Amino acid sequence: MQFFQGYLYALRLKPQKEALLRRWVGCRRWVWNEALAFQRAELEAGRGRPTYAELCARLPVLKKANPWLADPPAQALQQTLKDLCEAWDKHRTSGAGAPRFKARGEGESLRFVQDLVYDAPGGRIRLPKLGFVRMRHSRVAEGVLKNATVRQERGRWVVSLQMRRDVDEPLPVGTAAVGLDFGVATTIMPSAGAPIELPARLSKYERRIKRLQQGLTRKAKGSKNRRKARCRLARCHAKAVALRRDFLHKATTALVEQHALIAIEDLRVQQMTRSSAGTGDRPGKCVKRKRGLNRTILRQGWGLARRMLEYKGARRGVRVVAVEAAFTSQTCAACSHVDRANRRTRSAFACVACGHHDQADRNAAKNILARALASLVSGQSSHLDVCRPVRAR
Repeated sequence: MQFFQGYLYALRLKPQKEALLRRWVGCRRWVWNEALAFQRAELEAGRGRPTYAELCARLPVLKKANPWLADPPAQALQQTLKDLCEAWDKHRTSGAGAPRFKARGEGESLRFVQDLVYDAPGGRIRLPKLGFVRMRHSRVAEGVLKNATVRQERGRWVVSLQMRRDVDEPLPVGTAAVGLDFGVATTIMPSAGAPIELPARLSKYERRIKRLQQGLTRKAKGSKNRRKARCRLARCHAKAVALRRDFLHKATTALVEQHALIAIEDLRVQQMTRSSAGTGDRPGKCVKRKRGLNRTILRQGWGLARRMLEYKGARRGVRVVAVEAAFTSQTCAACSHVDRANRRTRSAFACVACGHHDQADRNAAKNILARALASLVSGQSSHLDVCRPVRAR
């Protein structure tokens, strides 16, 4: 079995190398904007969008006109053009937004694919035209190094190593099965065991973010104070993101290590968090309430938790099954009776047919697990679209 795994390390750079990386990042941003302008001009002229090979063929001409472009490694600029072409492909196939011009501070990263040397005993990595750079080597990266991406994060430079690993077909360590209900009040409610909730420390960063946002609006546009306020706000956002990601990593790793089957809801988070503002002709309803619900859903990190469970489960031989989420909160886990009146409040579940009482999210998690087990018995695929039960009248 072959898979790719990423390892993230903080770099210990000297000021001269930090300044060099900042110049290289500026060159990358300039190449992106110039290539995007060239592609848009060709499209407007009706000659079609230039391909990756055609964009790379223009690099020597650009270097002659702008000698400073020869400073960064050529492969870093080529990877920039590759990212631009992939962004256009995503725009055409998956409906993502069209590539846009990058301002200073956006997309500040460099990817290297050749001439890399990973010195695990010394905790160093050699990058093209930069030499060996020391890392905060918290653990050894296992596998074959394929590429390295350097970027600035929370005011420091970090490197992400992508390693290719060849391992035997894994077998799950745990033997139990669990159903997980992603909720608003509780981040993850398992069908058995203690609920998994975001750390309370996250609220401290959210209050600080709100205060910094208010301060940012009071700064004059284009001023140095506004730029400093933006940097403080970005660092606070990054800390909140790192805290949430670290928590979800630990929680999902524990779930994968303890179970052989994990059942989750097939939630369309992007559709669930769409704005309800509407248009000027057809304004939306309950816009403020929907905005608050969207913010709460995105705060929980449902999509990130699902991605972590899926790739960690695949590496450990754990089966992750996604089931249809409809009516899981209105169905009784004891008698399978479906009724809106079963869930009287957000936290309490009381079946009107058999009198079964349970915590509402726990009851939904049990239904999710039951649907997953039933689908596996019937031989359906791992990504399920279960038939919706008939709503009781």
